[in-house]
Amino acid sequence: MTQMKKRILGRTGFEVSELGLGTWPIGGVSYDAVTEKEAWACIEAYLDGGGNFLDSALGYGDAQRFIGQVLAKRGSREQVFIASKTHNSASLETLPKVRGDLEKSLRDLQTEYIDLYYLHWPPDDPDQMRRVLDEYLKFKDEGKIRSIGASIRGPVVSAETLQLCRQYIDTGAVDAIQVVYSILRQMNREIFDYAAGAGVAVVARTAIESGFLSGKYKPGHRFDKGHRGKHSADIQEHLLEAAQELAELTVKPPYEKLAQVAIKFSLEPKNISMLLMGARSAQQVQELLRTVSMPDLPTELMDSLKERYGERTLEYNPEKYTPLMMGKK
Repeated sequence: MTQMKKRILGRTGFEVSELGLGTWPIGGVSYDAVTEKEAWACIEAYLDGGGNFLDSALGYGDAQRFIGQVLAKRGSREQVFIASKTHNSASLETLPKVRGDLEKSLRDLQTEYIDLYYLHWPPDDPDQMRRVLDEYLKFKDEGKIRSIGASIRGPVVSAETLQLCRQYIDTGAVDAIQVVYSILRQMNREIFDYAAGAGVAVVARTAIESGFLSGKYKPGHRFDKGHRGKHSADIQEHLLEAAQELAELTVKPPYEKLAQVAIKFSLEPKNISMLLMGARSAQQVQELLRTVSMPDLPTELMDSLKERYGERTLEYNPEKYTPLMMGKK
């Protein structure tokens, strides 16, 4: 297997693999539970494949505990970059709980520090933002975290999302932002150069739109629970129709599946540091690793996807959709 490429995580200077492993799917929260053995195999397959960025959170059930167990067994903590987060940074009312959350994450991960600690659903009120960041800066001074991130709220991507990105970048305290970026929702691309100019890393997520761009599901399929159930029936159908259209346009050798095209699209910008992808098994990890080692999308295809879908983000947000929102080209 080709060695995974590395990119620099903004001004932190950390060299991270361009594919990060999101561990929400193995934690037993919002997804069906996996066994401890399956979770370990998933993490180990990623590390053995050259990956070094593990993304987790206190709210991901057992995921952090599994990471800690694997790294303790392998004795490879120094070679692995760990990111985590807590929802309790979202408001002043819950802010006093953040230190306890951080300490629990450190215990579960069996480590003395976390490389990147995000504000999860960061507040947009400037006073709240400043007070939360002051707490995070204390953690940084104490050596409990090495850098600060803002996981910019989703699932909706809008002009307000871009403004929140700028707000956090402009603080000078945030080292990385995490944002949605896919073929169907390209709006956040507008912030990439702005972040790079400030030395702030961009971590992209949701490349296959919670599975809608996996190529596994056809128009007419419906999800009524889990992460995909947040979409209305109309939006689900609209996403699946788009996926079918995309598959017909793009799935040609050497690409075998729409998911491969979607992942390569989200990896294309050179001013993002990495792409987060979740997995539940060693087999899924190996498929992801194979995908990132495939050739980049041809320039003509990239340009076509940007032109065809670049202005259509609002159509594919997980909210009630009407024909007036579509503006199909």
